[in-house]
This record gives sequence, C-alpha cells and structure tokens, in this order.
Amino acid sequence: MLASIGVAFLVIALMILYFIEALNQSAAEKGLVLKHRVVEQAFNGYLARAEDEMKFIGQDLSLRDYTSGHELDLLFSHHEVLLFGGLDFFYIEWKNGLHSMDPRARLFTKVNFQPLLREGLINRWTSIMTKDGTILLMYKKKLLSSEQENIGFLYGFISLNDNLTLAHELLESAQVSAVQIYDKVNDRVLLEEHKASVDLSGSILRSRLPLVSPVQSELQLDIIQKHAFSSTLLTNALPLIVAVGFVLLCFYFFLTRLVKTLLFHPLEAIAYRPEEDLLTFSELQPFKLQSNQYKAFIKAKERRFTLLAESIHSAIIFCNEVAEVELINTEAKRIFPDSDRARTLFDFMPISCHQSIQEALKGGLGVHFDLTINNLGRIYQFQAYSFQNESTYRGLLLVGQNVTQETSLTWQLEQLQPLSSVVQKKVDTDAILNELTYLSMLPSHTNTTHLQGWIALLVSVLDEISTVESDVSYLPIGDVFCQESARVMVAMGVEANRVQLDCSVKAGARVVAVDASFRGLVRVLFMMVMSNDMAERRLTVRFDDSGLEMIAMNDMAFRPLFCWMVNMLLAHLGGQQKTLQNNALQLNLIIEESEYKNEFKPLAPNQVVAWVSNDYSNAEAVKEALERLGLQVEEYISTDSFFTQSSAVKKFDAVLIGCDSDVDAQSDMTQALKLKYNRDQLPIVWLNSTLPVKADPHVFTLMGCSFDYNLHQILVKACALEGVVPTYSNGQYESWVMVGGSRVAKAIWYTELENYGITTQWLVDLSNYYVVLSYHPDAVVVLLAPQPETLLLSIQAAFPKVRFFSVQRWPEMPDNVALFEMALPYSGDQIRLFTQDVMHNNANIRSNE
Repeated sequence: MLASIGVAFLVIALMILYFIEALNQSAAEKGLVLKHRVVEQAFNGYLARAEDEMKFIGQDLSLRDYTSGHELDLLFSHHEVLLFGGLDFFYIEWKNGLHSMDPRARLFTKVNFQPLLREGLINRWTSIMTKDGTILLMYKKKLLSSEQENIGFLYGFISLNDNLTLAHELLESAQVSAVQIYDKVNDRVLLEEHKASVDLSGSILRSRLPLVSPVQSELQLDIIQKHAFSSTLLTNALPLIVAVGFVLLCFYFFLTRLVKTLLFHPLEAIAYRPEEDLLTFSELQPFKLQSNQYKAFIKAKERRFTLLAESIHSAIIFCNEVAEVELINTEAKRIFPDSDRARTLFDFMPISCHQSIQEALKGGLGVHFDLTINNLGRIYQFQAYSFQNESTYRGLLLVGQNVTQETSLTWQLEQLQPLSSVVQKKVDTDAILNELTYLSMLPSHTNTTHLQGWIALLVSVLDEISTVESDVSYLPIGDVFCQESARVMVAMGVEANRVQLDCSVKAGARVVAVDASFRGLVRVLFMMVMSNDMAERRLTVRFDDSGLEMIAMNDMAFRPLFCWMVNMLLAHLGGQQKTLQNNALQLNLIIEESEYKNEFKPLAPNQVVAWVSNDYSNAEAVKEALERLGLQVEEYISTDSFFTQSSAVKKFDAVLIGCDSDVDAQSDMTQALKLKYNRDQLPIVWLNSTLPVKADPHVFTLMGCSFDYNLHQILVKACALEGVVPTYSNGQYESWVMVGGSRVAKAIWYTELENYGITTQWLVDLSNYYVVLSYHPDAVVVLLAPQPETLLLSIQAAFPKVRFFSVQRWPEMPDNVALFEMALPYSGDQIRLFTQDVMHNNANIRSNE
C-alpha cells in the first residue's frame, strides 16, 4: 500500500507541475506577441530617426551656403548629427551629373554605387544586396533649392551587416533573446542577431509575424525568447503538492488502521484463547494438526538426545552466546554440583578455564583444556565446540572425557623409562610430512633428481643433528661456504647463481673452528635461500664485535622443517636467531677462531680481466664483485663479441667464461683460445650455473655460487699464469675475418691459417661489421656463407681497403667479391693454395703502395 500511494503521489505531483508549466508557457507565448509589436516599433523608430537625419542633410544642401565641392565639409561640421544619427552613410547625386559620396561608405562596401541608385524609390526604403554580400536599406530623397527647383537626389543608407546599434535596440526594446528580419519578396535574411550570453540550443519560444514598416517590401519579423522553467513554478505548485501529499498520507493511515482492525486484531486474539476453543474454527484445524505433529517430533528428538547425553559417560554442557547453561547432563552435574545455582559457566568453572571458554565463544577452533577435580580424584579433558544455535547466535558445547586412567599410566611409564638423549633429539615427523606435502602441491613440475638430492641433503643434516661429538677442523670460513654451496648444487642441481652470497675477502679469509653442526647449518641456509620463491635470494656473512653474523632471506613461514633444523643446530652451536623484516632470518654465533692466520695473497694492481657472460643469468653481480676486487673489467656478452672486440685491449690477465645452459659455447671458446695461443695452460676461469658435464682439466672451475672470496682465490691462481694478448700474432700484417661456416669448417680453416701466422676474427654474419673493421680497415673477409648484396656494397663503401673472397658461388653475388671456388669438404691443400694466392696479392698491393 505504501509503495502504491507513493507512486500515485509522484504521478499527481508531476501532473501538477506539467499543468502549471503549460499555463506559464501559454502566458509567455501571449506576451511574445506583444513583444513583437514593441520590436516593430523600435525598428520603425530607428528608420524614422534616419529619415529625420536625411531631412536635416537635405535642408543644409538646399540652403547652398557653401562653395561647390565643399558640401561634405559643411555636412560633417555638424558631426553630432551625422555620427549619432541612424544613417550609416549617404550619397549625393547632383543634377549636373556630379556626385558626392560619404567617405564612410567604403567602410561597408567596395562596389560601384551607380547601378545601386537605380533601385531607389523617392521617400521609401528599399532593401538591396551588393555583390560583396553587404545588405543595405536605401532611402531616396529629392533635393530642392530655395526656389523649389530640383538640384539632385540624396540617398541615405543603413547597413544591416553587424549593425550593433540597431541589433541592440531591437533586442533590448522587448528583452528578447534573438531577432530576425526576413525579406519574403527577395527570399533573403536582412538582419539576424542574438544575445551572446544566451544559449538557444535548449527550449525556446518563437513568434513569426509580418513586419509593418516603411520598407518597400514584404518583411517578416521573427523573435525568439529563451524559455526556461519559471523560478516560481515550484512555489506555485508546492501548496497543491503538499495538499495532495497530506490527503494521500491520511488515506494511508486510514487504510492501515482499517486492516489492523478488521484482520490482524482478530488473529491476535486467537493466540490467547485455549487450544480447545480453536477447534471451533474449522479453518485452523489443519494448522493445529500440523503443529501437534511438530511438537511430538521435537519431544521425541529431545528424549533421544537426553538419552544419548546420559549414555556416553562424558560431561556434556550446552550454553548460549552469553555462556548461560541451557543443558547439562548428570555426569557434568556430578563434577560441578553448584551449576544449579549458577547463571553462567564462569560462575562454577575454575578461573584457569575462563580464557579457553572465551576463545571458543569467539569462534576459536580446536580449543581444549584439562581440568583436575580434586574432590573426586579425577582428571577431565574438555573439548570446546562452537556452533550456530536456532537464533543464529554462536553457542558453545563442552565435552569432558575422563582421562584419569590414561594420565596415570603415562606418568608411570615416564617414571619407569626416562627419555634418553637420542629420543629427546627425535626427528619432528610432522615437520617432515608438512614439507613433503608442500613439495607435492607445488604448481610446477619437480624434477626427480632435485627431489632425490633434497632427500640426500636432508638425511645428511639429520645425521649431523644426531651426532653428539664430531671432529673440529680449522678452515677459512669462505672455503666452508664454497664447499657447502657446491655440495648443495651437486645434490639438487639447483643453479648456484640463484644465491647472492655477500662475503667479503677479509671475512672469508678468517680461519674458524668448523664441525659437523656448523657445516649442517651452512647447508640448511643454502637450502633455504635456494628453494624460496622470493625475488631476492641473499645470504650475508660478516663478523662483528659479538662474533659471526649470518642473515638469510627466506619465505619459510609455511615450511617448519627448516625452522626445526636451524633451531636444533643452533642449540648445539650455542647461537641465537632473530626474525627481521622482509622475511630475513638473522643468526648470531660466537665461533672459535684459530690463532693461525691464513696467508692472504692480494691481487696485483691494474690487472685486466675479460668477463664473457654468455647466458649466465647473474652476470652483473659477477662484474660488481670483480670491480670490488680492484680489477679492470672488460665485459663481453658472447664469445663472438670477445673475439671481435677484444683486440683493443693489450693484455688480459685472466678470462672468465660464464655458462648457464650453452655449454658448447664455453668449451668452444676455451678450445679456440688454446688453439690460437698454442698452449693448454691459460688463465681461463669457468663460472657455471649448473654442473659442467665435462670439465676441462686445464681451466679453473668455480663450483657453487660466486662471491668476493672465492673469486679472489681462484683469480690469484689464474693470474699467476701468463696472460692472454688478443692482438698477438706471428704476422702483424695479416688480418682475416672469417664469416659463417660450420664448426668443422671453422676448425679446418683455423688450423691451416695458424700455419701462416694469420690473425683471424670469426663472425656468424656481418651485421656487426663496424666493430671489427674499425680496428682492421684493410682486412681480408672470407665468406664461407652467402651474405646480402646490399650489405656487402655498404661495407665496401665504408671501408674501401677491405677485400671480399668467397669460396662458394651463390646467385646475385656482387662484383666486389672475388671467387675462389672450393669443393666441399674443405681440404688443407685447397686452403693452402687459397692462402698463398691471397698473401701473394697482398704483397703486390703493398709493393705498389
């Protein structure tokens, strides 16, 4: 009813507003007709002023009180009339054929006035349009002398283009928004103006009536009035709307009272009658039968529940959301005899149980507590279960089991067989099961080798936790971290460069006492950092005044096995742990240091090392570590960039080659360097993310993660060997660039060219030719594979002394490429003949120069 009455009120209010607005609009349209006449009078008054001005000019010209040719000077001496009159300009046509033109005429139009004058009518206004689009009203008046003789004609003009004075008078005379004068005979608009501050895109009122004026044409006047809702609309309609709303509200209350009186009051009276009286109402008998069935069903369930609560030999207590007791069985009454006189659980339960009860009332799960009943000599273990009762509030169920006998037997067993130290160190099986569950639920596939390695590392750590005593050795702490990181990588196959180990050379060189527990702790830290999913995998090792400090970034909140292993190892080592922000675990140990100081061999100053990163994923960290060691680092992204760009360096004291998965690039570069310098012992260091399948015995291999200490140690050994000179060659006048070709072809060519002492640069293609040829502008380029014609021509233009040779013919070979065709596979004799021919040509070229 309320919704229907509200809709009716809204409809009636809108109808009232529409009706009053229609009346206002009708009144505005009637008033617009009156404004039409006011605008018409303003237009005719403006023309009348212009005619008066014409009469004044005609009188001055009729008196002829001026010299011939100076009539304009006479007229403009009365400037107050000409400048503030209605005419825009005038034109005089004398009887003798001469004419005088108002100089203001050229402000409005540039056309010749002679053809226009023929359209003039004496003492009448006519509308004309010039060729340049100017709309004019022209008035013609005969000029008579004092003797009443015709001396010529006077023409007055009013411009309707942007005539602000006339437009302002028309708009302001009747306060309209826009006005338009239309010539129906000539089918053109003479004047159209509107107020700049008025937007006519909305609702408007328009009046279009004939314009009665002295203009010789049938004119029509349109006036437009901006129509907006009247500000008094709501004021006028409000009394009616309030009256309608009051009537409808009274009607609503009347209906409500009527429904209550006729319908609900009789039904309410039935509830207070005896059940026997209800049988007289046949309509209510089905409801009565259904209600009796529900009552019988509920009573049967109550009896069954009571029987169940009494037969389980447990203390059962039900209470509501405010801890008031709703049901308590016989066993619980025997434990708490004061429960009948108490209002809530807190009145008869011991204070030690109150916190657990409050936690369960708040919805806590797994709440339990033990309660000792001294007067009965029993121990009860209570479980608290929260549930939603029939009022959707949280109720509470307490179930107490008698555990006196079980507890007594447990005490007796503990007295008869105390726990040994081995049992006290028993493995936390729940933590291991949790870790296995975590690994089984990982979204990505877990490699079998990784899982086997993880289990092997776990068993090794558990063995070291169970070890009571172990041998102690004194080693530099940096060597310990190197060995353990390599061990983790060997076992799990996890990339070593995933861990950023922050261990300076000074800290890594300190000799400390190392036992099995310390090694196990370092191993666990590596496992934690390597296996987390955080963006930063950092392990920091440093010494301070309090001893050794290790900080590991980890996300082990849901992996309790690592926490348990760290706690067990720290308990043996006597260390402390603290959790920092951003999931950082800080470990502090007081570790024994040896009086023997490790011999520290510093690196020589100003040494240059080449860092060939290839696909090594943590290349920038290696470069930063080398720069901290005081080395000059030349970084190359690949093997090809090293061979093409390293000639600018005089000497490399060591060459570091990185590798992640492209093992062939690492071994090929090493083999190429050995062949180039004809010796096996080169200062080459391999940095591998994974274990190399086949390690070269003549190179230095860095196992585990790289950091300042182990980089320093391995570079000390590498720099002791003779360095690598990129520009080294037996013949300083020969520089060849080999482009393309397979590995077998490259090996054959390299071996033969070495016999002639020719420096060779090996490129896959000529896309980066400028890097190589800028150092060797007169090189010999041997094409083992076809290259684009446009690229070869552009190279020849940039480096004119470069000569191109091809050993195979291909279509569209440019003229600047010399062909020395060879049969596949390449043989030593073919390469020897080709080399001799090219070197002979080079000698001839030098002799000619």
